[in-house]
Amino acid sequence: MNKLIRAIFIMLMMCLCTLSIGGNASDPTGFKNTIYVNDDNFAGPWDGTEQHPYRHIQDAIDHAAAMDFITVANGTYYEHLIIKSHLIGLTISRWINPGDSDTYQPTLIGNSTGTGIAINASNVKITQLNITHYGQEGRDAGIYVETDVTGVNIYDNIILNSYHGIWIKRDIPKATYHTIEKNVITHISERGVSMVLCDQNKILSNTVSYCDWGVYLHDCYRNIISENIFNYNMESLVIDVGAENQISLNTFTKNSYGLGTVGTRSSTISKNNFIDNTEINAYFITFNVWNADIWSGNYWGRLVFPLVKPIPGTFALAKIDLPWIKFDFFPALTPN
Repeated sequence: MNKLIRAIFIMLMMCLCTLSIGGNASDPTGFKNTIYVNDDNFAGPWDGTEQHPYRHIQDAIDHAAAMDFITVANGTYYEHLIIKSHLIGLTISRWINPGDSDTYQPTLIGNSTGTGIAINASNVKITQLNITHYGQEGRDAGIYVETDVTGVNIYDNIILNSYHGIWIKRDIPKATYHTIEKNVITHISERGVSMVLCDQNKILSNTVSYCDWGVYLHDCYRNIISENIFNYNMESLVIDVGAENQISLNTFTKNSYGLGTVGTRSSTISKNNFIDNTEINAYFITFNVWNADIWSGNYWGRLVFPLVKPIPGTFALAKIDLPWIKFDFFPALTPN
C-alpha cells in the first residue's frame, strides 16, 4: 500500500511539473502574440512576424487581439493611431534587437494635426516611444484616453511639440486607475497632462517642462502625484477642485507659478521642493476653512523659520475674495 501511495504521489508531481513547463513554454511573456513593426520593410511581405514585420503601426494594431504585444523598430512613423475597445491589455513598445547600439526610440510624427494615439481600450500600455507634433485645437494630444477606459499605463515615453501632451477627460467621476510614469513631456502648447473627473490615478517620476500648464487636474480625487520634476512651465501643477490627493516629493523650479490649488480639501502636500519660481512658489484659493489641505515639510528654497512657513492665498466667501493664509508646518531646511 505504501509503495502504491508513493507511486501515485510521484505520478502527480510529474504531471504538475509537465503542466508548469508547458504553460511557461507556450506563454513565456504573458502576452498572446508578439507582432513586429519596422518602417524599413518597404517591399514586403507584411505579416507581422519578425522576418516580415508590418511597415505601419496601425496595420499591427488592426491585426492584433487583446493582450498582444506590438514591438516597433526604431524609425519614423507618420501616423495617427487608434486602439479600439476590444484590444484590452494591448502593449506597444520599442523593438530592441540583440546587439543594437541605436539608442533613440521609434518616433510618431503628426505634422501638427490630430491625436497621436487614441486609446479606447482598458489596461493598454504605451512605452518607449517618441510622440511629437500632434494637434492644434480641442482635445488634440500626443495621447488621448477615451472616457470609459481604465488602467492605462503610459510609461517612459517622450511627448513633445504638441497641443496637449496627455488628455484624459470623463463626463462623470470614476476611479480610472491610470499610471503616467517616467515620461518626458516638454514644449506643449496647452497642458502637459490633463485629467478631468478621474480618481485614483498615479502621476509619478515624470519630467514636465516648457508647457503652458504642466499638469492640470479638475474635480479629481485620491490621486498620487509624486517625484515629478516641473521646470520652465507657466503654471506647473494646478489642482482645481478635488480631495484626498497626495502631492509629495515633487520639485518645482524656474516655473512662473509652482503649485496652485483651487477649492481642494483634505489633501496632503508634503516634502516638495519649491526653488526659484519667478512669480510665486505656491498659491491657493479656498471656499471653506474646514477639511483643509495639510502642508508639511516642504522646502522653499530659502531660509525659513523652522516651525512654520506662511502661504498666502484667498478665501472666497459669497463672491468676495478675502486674503487668507495657510501654513506649512516644519518646512524643510534643505531640499527633500
